[in-house]
Amino acid sequence: MKGNYRKIVGFNSGLILLGAIGILQPTMTALLHNSSTIAISLNSMTNLLENREG
Repeated sequence: MKGNYRKIVGFNSGLILLGAIGILQPTMTALLHNSSTIAISLNSMTNLLENREG
């Protein structure tokens, strides 16, 4: 949990910074934020499923 939280917060902090200085548009930062959060969450779920089967 801590590792996933750090990944999400770190990535999203970078997105906020890029949006604040004008490199990325707000719609792109929102899309990347939501996509990364879902991807990291799904990656965690696959590990849980593998541990249950084994």
